[in-house]
Amino acid sequence: MFELLRREKLSMFWLIFHAGIGFASVSSKWVLIGWFYVLLLSLVVEVFTKRTEGQMALVYFLGYAMGVEVLARGIKATPFIPDQMGKYLGVAMFGFGLALGGPIKRLSLYGVGMLVLSLPALAIAPEYTRAQIVFNYFGPLALFLGVIFCSRQIMTFVDFRSLVRVIVYSIFALACFALFKAAEFEKIEYGLTANFETSGGKITNQVATLFGTGICLMLLMFITNQRLFRFKWMDLVVLGFLLVRGLLTFSRGGMGTVLLVVFAIIIFPKAKAAWQDREIQFRQLKAGPLVIALVFLLGSFYLINEYTNNFLLYRYQGKTQRSLQTGFDQSVDIDQVTSGRYTILMSDINMFIGNPAVGVGVGHSSVLRAEYGGPAGTAAHLEMTRLLAEHGIPGLILVIMIYIYPFAMVGSEPNNYRRLIMLVFIITALSATFHSAMRTMATPLLFAFAFINYVPTNFDWRGALVATQAQARQTVRRGLTPRRRVQGRPPVANP
Repeated sequence: MFELLRREKLSMFWLIFHAGIGFASVSSKWVLIGWFYVLLLSLVVEVFTKRTEGQMALVYFLGYAMGVEVLARGIKATPFIPDQMGKYLGVAMFGFGLALGGPIKRLSLYGVGMLVLSLPALAIAPEYTRAQIVFNYFGPLALFLGVIFCSRQIMTFVDFRSLVRVIVYSIFALACFALFKAAEFEKIEYGLTANFETSGGKITNQVATLFGTGICLMLLMFITNQRLFRFKWMDLVVLGFLLVRGLLTFSRGGMGTVLLVVFAIIIFPKAKAAWQDREIQFRQLKAGPLVIALVFLLGSFYLINEYTNNFLLYRYQGKTQRSLQTGFDQSVDIDQVTSGRYTILMSDINMFIGNPAVGVGVGHSSVLRAEYGGPAGTAAHLEMTRLLAEHGIPGLILVIMIYIYPFAMVGSEPNNYRRLIMLVFIITALSATFHSAMRTMATPLLFAFAFINYVPTNFDWRGALVATQAQARQTVRRGLTPRRRVQGRPPVANP
């Protein structure tokens, strides 16, 4: 099944098919449930019949499941698709993938180190239930296992484009569901908070995060002059559709991710003396297309803002109800602007200061939050401060390893295309943790995908592996980082 999903020639069919899934999901959950289990069954068959290709099928399935997870929450498909499906899937499949092995046999000390650092806080928290462990620990655990698994995998540039296509399909189905669900309401009231009606339910940040992810991945294809679907106009239509739906969610986090990615691509220095291959040609951005893109972006924002009676602009300006009523608010309530996240952030920091050794324990911050100045029983919204509160000093090291060290690795990557892939995945993964912690599987999966070893399509890794495993290891630099780089002269593309 994944072989069919990957085919560019079938992209028109698959877009129509996923639009149908989005439409059907408005009235019935069984279409999505049935389709999900068809994919799961095909994955099992592929893993046990084609071991090497099966490991890549795990990656495709998990990438596709990001959209399924959020859509399933929107239509309440639990227990057939569990509400915390992403955490179960990430841990189970990355663990299973590690048991299968991979082309690269050495374990990532980076991933193993993060896993070890997370264990003390897991041991000290009292009275654990299964739900608490899954909700609070399985997200980070999936990230750690994902880094270890993906660091052992090899994916060609053409397979990476297929992975992007598969991810966008499920996000497109979610966007279509949000569109058709919004059509059920006679009138949508837009205000100064995220909009549930245009997001398909009370999952606004999660929906907007995936819309932003889809936009970033499609921009990556555009910058590298690659067509994602069969016809160029299809790329433009899907990109515009995701942009409009993302703005209408009124969720600043998801759309802010797009701006972060674009900004990082512009300011991040290119690799010095980088070898390049002929397969990927970066687009020469001329003034004309840039002006057209800017006009389209500003025009879309203007029209949607007019449609929402200026509330879209107010939302991104951080306006409050008081500032709208008085015209000017000299004492801006930062907690109201951040939707209550500032108070949660400060309570996490207070917990870290009060419990610096190993924190308060995984999942225990919500229990103690009222004692440290936060709203009682509220779960963490920022993964960075949650790590500090619940893990203490090991959490501080984890923050450095997750939020700082990956960008140093991007800076040391000698190939500009791989640097760009890493940037897009890392930024989209980490930006979601500033408003939704690790509530969805998007963060651990996208972060892990950044550490797959992407190689030119004509580089014969499989031939080397068939010859001898020792010969394959010689093509990989013996570093202690999760990124393994190809040694020797750059491959020459086929004429």
